Amino acid sequence: MSEELHPPEVITSFYLIRHGHTEPVEHGRLYNDPAVELTEKGIQQAHLIADWLSKQDAECLLSSCAIRVVSTAKIVSERLKLETEVIPDLNEWDVGDWEGSSYLEVKKTKPDEYFHWVADPIENAPPQGESIRDLYNRSVSVLDKIIASHPGKKIALISHAGVIRAIIAHALGMPLNNFWRINIPAGSVSRVDFSPNYATVHFLSQIP
Repeated sequence: MSEELHPPEVITSFYLIRHGHTEPVEHGRLYNDPAVELTEKGIQQAHLIADWLSKQDAECLLSSCAIRVVSTAKIVSERLKLETEVIPDLNEWDVGDWEGSSYLEVKKTKPDEYFHWVADPIENAPPQGESIRDLYNRSVSVLDKIIASHPGKKIALISHAGVIRAIIAHALGMPLNNFWRINIPAGSVSRVDFSPNYATVHFLSQIP
């Protein structure tokens, strides 16, 4: 009998999908707003994602509560014949009072708030919002719950750039101050596997 290098582990696979294109994305605005809808381009991206996922044997479909994510998930759901499980903790970074503004607008209109945040953009939060540390902790907590409830499954998780960045940072075990170095475009897919003792990033921000 051959000796195993490592004991077998249950591997849970994630296709981390950012929702399709929206107008605030086009204009570089900070937003959590759950009512923002997909553009025509975003709808086309959702169909391309659904076509691509149909060849990947996904077994579960999860989404945040935001309309742009639920709309993306609906197109995927119809193609894959999977019901969507909506999970509020997959919602985007809460930017509080900066909702709907660009970074430049915040810098011009609320310079004290902006420079306080810039001094430590991981630990400091926009007024009435979340810090990136808060977002990271929330994202990792919900990830652990999903793995515990769907062990060994292939999961299509449709969410937001911030949540996906947090999961990637967690998978790589990288310092959170590198959070902003990860680009997650609208309509992109990243693949990460988790087991009890390791994580593997297979690809990042692929556009179907």
